[in-house]
Order: sequence, then structure tokens, then C-alpha cells
Amino acid sequence: MPDFKLTYAQLLETNNLIQQNADEIYWLCATRTVQESKIFPVSAYILFSYLNAYYRYPALLRKIEAQMSAEEIGDRARNQGIKIVAWCFPCFYLLGREMLINWGVIKPTDAVEDVSYVLDFWKRFQLAWHRNNGNLTNRQAGHRAQIMPEQRLQVFHADAFECRAGDPLHKAAQAFLATVAQYGFLVSCESRLTLHNHGPYKLTDKREMLVRDFNELSEATVPWLDGIGEDIPYNNLTVTMIIEGVHINLLDDWGSFESTPELKAEHMVGVGLYTADTLSDGHQPVGMGSTEELTATFIDLTERIKRATTRLWHVMAGWTRDQQLDAGALTYSGVIREFALIAGVYDPADWMLIDERAERFRPLMNDEYGNLFLGELVGYISTPSQRMHGYAMMQHTDNPTKSLSYFPYAMLVDQEYTRGVGPMRPGISNLPQKNNRYRTSQGVLTLEEYMQRAREFVPAACTEPYRFLCADWVKYHYDTPQAGNLFKIEQRHSRLLRDKGAGLSREDVETLRAGSKKTRRGGPTSHHQIMHAAAIKKHGDSAQITAISGETIEIAAQEIAWAVANGRLAEANGRYLLTPAGQMILASEYSRFYSALRTNANFRDAYARFERINRELKQIITDWQTIEIGGQRMSNVHADQAYDARVIARLGDLHERFEPILAQFVIGAARLRYYDRGLANALERAEAGDLAWVSEVKIESYHTLWFELHEELLRLLGEQREE
Repeated sequence: MPDFKLTYAQLLETNNLIQQNADEIYWLCATRTVQESKIFPVSAYILFSYLNAYYRYPALLRKIEAQMSAEEIGDRARNQGIKIVAWCFPCFYLLGREMLINWGVIKPTDAVEDVSYVLDFWKRFQLAWHRNNGNLTNRQAGHRAQIMPEQRLQVFHADAFECRAGDPLHKAAQAFLATVAQYGFLVSCESRLTLHNHGPYKLTDKREMLVRDFNELSEATVPWLDGIGEDIPYNNLTVTMIIEGVHINLLDDWGSFESTPELKAEHMVGVGLYTADTLSDGHQPVGMGSTEELTATFIDLTERIKRATTRLWHVMAGWTRDQQLDAGALTYSGVIREFALIAGVYDPADWMLIDERAERFRPLMNDEYGNLFLGELVGYISTPSQRMHGYAMMQHTDNPTKSLSYFPYAMLVDQEYTRGVGPMRPGISNLPQKNNRYRTSQGVLTLEEYMQRAREFVPAACTEPYRFLCADWVKYHYDTPQAGNLFKIEQRHSRLLRDKGAGLSREDVETLRAGSKKTRRGGPTSHHQIMHAAAIKKHGDSAQITAISGETIEIAAQEIAWAVANGRLAEANGRYLLTPAGQMILASEYSRFYSALRTNANFRDAYARFERINRELKQIITDWQTIEIGGQRMSNVHADQAYDARVIARLGDLHERFEPILAQFVIGAARLRYYDRGLANALERAEAGDLAWVSEVKIESYHTLWFELHEELLRLLGEQREE
């Protein structure tokens, strides 16, 4: 180590930073969570992680900072959308120290240079990451995590798609959120370290935005996702949620939140989806071309994550207790491995092994001791080293205790202290070795490729002259080319804000959003969807047209009324038909709205397979409607039950072969999921004995829906029916 001189100022600041974390330990650990699992030895692995952090963090942070400063890592993490649960970083380390003090393994005067350095690194990282709100922690900000700059928030605000409870996008988003949260808990050994939230951000008087991050989804740093997450195309996903009629009144340093009233699914009225990592230039939109594309993307990701969850359960069910202990401890102590990825110095041997000095204590880590000691350490705050004199009153409890031990100031006089725990030592793991596949925004890379690119990559917002252009500068220079370019960096992939530059207010963005509800740049408008649905469901009523369109009841009613008033739809007895003018206008819009779909190879291939299977369907319906008697085809009066059963069985076989084709259609145009549900329902009713559901034209029978789906595809792709 270089020469080290302990100063009074250094000890004062170090003890202050220790106390800031100590104040939060009780509040978070005792009031914000319950650590319990029927599978993992959670308390034991948490304690194990504290020891690993204590012995490894000083050397690892020095290795990282030899490549990149803590302040720059903070700037990169903010601009690249990387969320690090930064409370865990110092507190895991300090709680490891507290454990060893309690056991008599070390003294409060040991490793003073290490502790001072780790906390100084944390302070510098936190101040850079929190640069936009000027705080060190969420706690200092009144339990708010308003991290993002205005230029990124404007894009999140502008591009989020409107949704309401019950509509396809809302259902798909909620299903995804539930599925990815469950998967994240399992990936992180039944903890919350793969989930994070920040905000709230005010959009209007009644609306706020909550940004939700889901990390470590694919094959990346943890070995237990090798082969499990390979089908998940993004390692990190960010969901932007616009919520209405609810206020987020607390968002703590763990990223958990409380609201008034309680946040429920129906409060979400807008949603967006992005990915970001150490190689991405900010948040990249995922499936954000249109409402339909985003709906299909959520559905596709949900199915992929469900499959990965099942596979992961099977793997973890076969783990030994030592493997469970290692995985949990490495998840916790590795909570800041993103620092090493950003700096381009990540090595699995640094982050995926239990240090041999921590390994000595494995025999202590049984469930009974783990539960009892962790409770004393972070809940009751009652271990010997945590006692204070009788006059003291701890924050939150008023007891004469404190969570973490200070360094005694007498060290400045008697010099009886040690500087650190020494260099990195070997480690062990009972888990399989990590493969050499790392999912990134630049594809699947080897570790060597990944780290090389990380060392070379600089996000545009972190280059000169943009890195230090903060909100206070923009306020006075919004009309300059430099400010405009800063905002255009974030606007490159935005549907509504591309190249608009600086100078927009929050209200301007809301006005643009209101206009986009009609225009839906890049995708079909609500008006087009209603007109198209009316073309498919000829003489349909409002409920039928609404169902096919995928629009909400409110929007559909507005658009139908407008179309009738403007001569595009004719209404008779509650049923609607396109007028000649409406037909002409609708026909002219297809090429504009579906140009991308018409060149989509997967969708085109699915359509070709559909046309082949359509010929079989025609024959089945012919055989259903007619029967051969005495060598002549006659109308089928359905007197021969055995014959009808054979035809329905053929229909069931065809449907089974058609399902993968329909799934591909839904990925391209999520609204077509309407036919997935309808065809399955018709087949089930027919198989149950209600024969009308095979081909009756007055109900949504199998043949009726199939015919309408065929009409859909022809219109979307600009094709003609085969004769």
C-alpha cells in the first residue's frame, strides 16, 4: 500500500459515513422487509455475504478504480441506466466488520484505511449517481430516488403508450411484471437484488411516473443462468409506468416504495419498455414502435421468462445446501459487480468465489444460528459491540445502541491500529463454473470481448462537452446548440421527440402525448383500427367492432361516433357498415401502417404456412356441411354422429398444428390474439357437442372466425384471396 497517514478529519468523516449507514440499517432491515424462504437458507447466506464483502471489497474497489474513478462510474451508471442497490454496498461491508468485531476476530481499530477508502468510494459514487438531486442517499432526499436527467425523463414521458385496465396492452404489461418479478426473486435466491425502482417523477397534477428495473435476466454474470436464460434476449429491462390517482410517498434506498392510496394494477395508465447495460448508449427502446408491437413484445418476453423460471426451479431443486449458501452469498456480496463491468475489469474469480477467510466460518452458517444472529445484528441491534452508554438514544428505537461501531479517536494518539485486510486471497465455490457467454446490448460476447468493449466504450452523454452539462446549466442555456445536442442524444430513438432538442417543458410533452393518441406515429391510429374492424365484422355491433379493434370501450365509442358523423360508417339498428368513402379511405391506409409488417420475414413465412393449412380447413368445412350417401354429395343434416365426430377430430388436429402459426401472427400484430381466444373457444364448444360452433355464420363459430382472420391477413399484407 502507498504511504498512509491517519488524520482527525479522515476519522471524523469515516465515522460520519458509518453513522449515516447505521441509521438506515435498522429502519430498512427491521421495518421494510422480512427475510424468509422455504428453499434457501437466507439468513445464513446473508451473513456469509457480509464476511465475503468485508474481505474482498477493498481490493476489488482499488482494482476497479485503477481503471475508472468512482465518480465516473457514478456518471456512467446513471447515463447507461444501470441500477446498483447502493445502500447494500457499504452496509454489507460494514456489517461484515461488525460481525467480526462481535466475535472478537478483529478490533474496532482494525482495517482503518480499508474502511475509510470503501466509504469514500461509496460517497463519491453516490454523489455522482445522485447528481441530479444533490443528495447522497434516497433517505436524504426524503425517500425519493429522482436520479434521471430531464432529457431522458421527457423521452420516457412522451413515448409511453396509454393503456387501461382490461385492454390488451395493460393485460400484457401486468402479466410481464408479475412474471419477471417472480423470476427475479428466484434468480437472486429469493431476494430482491435483481429488482429496483426509482422515482417518482411528476407528469401532471394527477399523474406520476415510476421507473422499474429488472436485472440479471439472461446469461450474464451468475453461473446458474447458463443455459437457463439463453432464450431471453435482454439481460436488463426497464419498465416505465405512468400511474394516475396515486402518489408515491416513499421510495427507499432498497428501491421499495409505498403509495397513497395503495398502488394497484388499475392505476397504471401508461407503459414503456427499454433495455440498458454497460455497453448501451442510454436506454434503448424495446418493442416501442406501436401499441401492438409493445403488447406482443410483453407477451413474448413473458412466455420466455416463464420457461426460464421452470428450468431454473428444476436446477435449484437439485442443489446442495452448500450450493444454496454460495449462490445466495455471492448474489449479495456481488451486488456491486456492475462497477467492474462498467470499468471493464470484471473477473468471475473476483466476484463468484467465497474468499478463503470468509470460508473459515462456513460451519457457523446453520439455519438456527443464522436466523438468531442476523436478527440480533440488524433487527434487535443487541450484540455486545452495538451497546452504547445508558444516556444514548438510538434513532428509531430510543435504545442505548447503534448498528455499527465507530473508529476510536484515540487511534490518532496511540497508533494501535491496522490499515487493512491485505490483498485478495483465493476463493472457493460449490457451484458450476460460469460458461463464457455474456448477454449484452451488443450481442452475446465472450468475457474478453465484453471487457475490451467496456474499456473502449464511452456513452455519448459522458463525453466532452456533455458530461458536466447539468440541469442548472440547461436552465440558462436551453436555447443554445450545445443544449439542443445534449437533448438530441436522448431523443435519437424517441417516437415523439426525435431531434426536437431542448426547450420543451413537461406540459409541452404532455401536449405531444395527447396528440399522439390520435396519430400513433409509426403504427395504426385508433380511427384506423375501428374502421378496419368494421370492414372485418360486416354489420357488426359496437361490442364486436371494439373487440376486434383492440381499442378500449371509451376510445372505440368515440371513434365510431366520429366515423358515423363524418360519413365513414353507416349505422342501422345498432350495427355498422363502411360507407364507400370509408372503404376508399381505409384501403389507402394499409400500405402506410403495415409497411414493416409486409416486409417481416417471420410474419410472411407464417402467412405462407397459413395458406397451406387453409386449404385443409376448406375441405374440412366442405366435409362438415356435406356428406356422401350412395356416391352422391348431399347436405349434412348431422344425423350421423360418428361421421360428425370424425370431422370435428380433424378440425381439432388442424387447430393444434395451426397454433404455432397463430402465435407468430400475434408477435407481429398483437391484436390478432383475439382470434387465438375465439378459435379455441369455438373448438371447445364444438367438441363438447354444440355443433353450431363449427360453421354457423350467425355466431363466432370456428369457420366464421377463421374466415375473418383470413380477411385480416389479406388486408394487412395486401394480398388477394385464392380462388
